[in-house]
Amino acid sequence: MALDYANIIKTPDEVIERELCARDVNYFIRNFVQIYSTTSEQDAGTWINFDLWAEQIEVIETIENNQKIIILKARQVGLTWLCLSYALWLMIFRPIATILVYSARDTEAIYLLSDDRLRGMYDRLPDYLKTQRLENGIAPLEVIDDDKHLFSLSNGSNIRAFPTSAGDSYTATLAIVDEADASKDLNKLLQRVKPTIDAGGKLILLSRSYKENPESAFKKIYRAAKNKLNDYAHIFLPWYVVPTRTDAWYEAEKRDSIATVGTLDNVWESYPATDAEALAPKEADKRFPAAWLLKCYNDTQPLPDEITQEIANYPSIPGLKVFELPKPNTEYVAGADPAEGNPNSDDSDCVIVEKQSGREVAVLSGKFEPKVFAGYIAMVCVFFNNASVLPERNNHGHALILALQSLPVRLLSGHDDKTGWLSNQKGKILLYDFAADLLRTGDCKISDFTTYTQLASIESSTLLAPEGLKDDRADAFCLAQRAATQPVSTAEVQPFRLM
Repeated sequence: MALDYANIIKTPDEVIERELCARDVNYFIRNFVQIYSTTSEQDAGTWINFDLWAEQIEVIETIENNQKIIILKARQVGLTWLCLSYALWLMIFRPIATILVYSARDTEAIYLLSDDRLRGMYDRLPDYLKTQRLENGIAPLEVIDDDKHLFSLSNGSNIRAFPTSAGDSYTATLAIVDEADASKDLNKLLQRVKPTIDAGGKLILLSRSYKENPESAFKKIYRAAKNKLNDYAHIFLPWYVVPTRTDAWYEAEKRDSIATVGTLDNVWESYPATDAEALAPKEADKRFPAAWLLKCYNDTQPLPDEITQEIANYPSIPGLKVFELPKPNTEYVAGADPAEGNPNSDDSDCVIVEKQSGREVAVLSGKFEPKVFAGYIAMVCVFFNNASVLPERNNHGHALILALQSLPVRLLSGHDDKTGWLSNQKGKILLYDFAADLLRTGDCKISDFTTYTQLASIESSTLLAPEGLKDDRADAFCLAQRAATQPVSTAEVQPFRLM
């Protein structure tokens, strides 16, 4: 028996609109999804059309084309609404969809499914979109389950809400973790969500930055994604993607933060302009104020393989990132902080800077034991116009210096006029005070994201990174900057030929 569709889809245009929505999530959101306005003075307290910005469309494209996505954002840029809209589209047009939404607390998770969020969005859709395709036509969708934690439809799709501490594990089409940086259980949650990923579902981690925990699981995942060390696609949305936010508005926010806490921490937590601002720790207990670092930081991508493979004598070694090729008649220097070189040790790090400008042009990092590290340093220094190197003189530094002395590399002296920089209390203070002056005046340039984040983490009381974090790159950067002022301690060397 044929179904009677007369009261469901009444015109040919409605048939077309439904098909367009089924094919294109952006069309569905832009034309039919409404969101509750709390920010616009004109529309506050009302439901308005979700008029997508270009940046939001790019987010949808990233979600569509990737399995795991991490999104760092400023406050109130519409991303929670966007993710819920995508989930609603899946539920209606891609049955049988199972959506999991998580938030730090149960009340917040419940709110995501409430009449003020997803249920309100669903209720305001036209009836001809609240339908399901059957073998013999289209029938109305019915709400089967509707409680605080579950909303399910007659086409088999459902969405469930949990706090991030929930112990349940499901296989889902999509899992959304809202305000993921506020979760203290994110690593445990990701283990529970693993069946979703293994089965081909998508995972979205979404959050603004919370300054209370500068080394949270969320921030570590984001940093790794940006450095291409995991399989997450990363997105950052700054404060100014909201069309109504002006420079005058932003300046007022900055003034308020200075008046309230004496720093820009509040602005950089809620309304960052860059991901570096969002990830910067609180300034109070750090050796280098974030404002100094950001003045010197220019996020730079390393040269791609297709370029470096065509360069004669390019040192193709593991862990090397080159941001700028050596220029003729230009002097470069290096700083090196060695480690033991086993899988559980710190990284061995080397930073190359242009001597005149202090600009970071290359970094070398990896689990290298001192002798191997010395060989790699020699290759990189020769490539950069026979750059001189200032190694740290500590336990492993002695082994590195000994290995470098057997290679044709210029070694520099430290504050005690001996080869290498003695890493005692006096040496550490002198090194970081010198770097602080350069950062304060803007007379050095940071190119690498890891270099920036490690410098930002150095504590003023210890001149070390917080326990469990790395500072080898920060040390190498400061050594390279100090190397630019140090005399050469060895005679002129013969060119070192790359093997």
